Amino acid sequence: MIRYRGNGRATVFLEGEIDRTTVPAVGAALATCLANRMTEIDVDLAAVGFCDASGLNVFLEVSQHLAASEGELRLHRPAPVVSRLLDLTGTGFLLAEENSGVEQPPAETTQPSSGAA
Repeated sequence: MIRYRGNGRATVFLEGEIDRTTVPAVGAALATCLANRMTEIDVDLAAVGFCDASGLNVFLEVSQHLAASEGELRLHRPAPVVSRLLDLTGTGFLLAEENSGVEQPPAETTQPSSGAA
């Protein structure tokens, strides 16, 4: 699900596993944010139990795209296994600061994400 928050910000809530079979849907959700001119994208990973290199690559690609226009992609609340992937690959810079917080998913879906659900 994607929640647009105004001022060019969006939060993408993902769940399940992010791997080569689900990464096209994750990429599509992030591409929707870019198409809607979001410059700050927060990705809530609280409900994601696994992420492989293909998922990490999507996050890196979107992060680089946003950085070119002074935007930013931030990952929030990763499971320990996802945090370990970020640590091992030196991509911890994608993590949001702990105190920056991210909205909780709303009771109703504002737009279904087709990603890792």
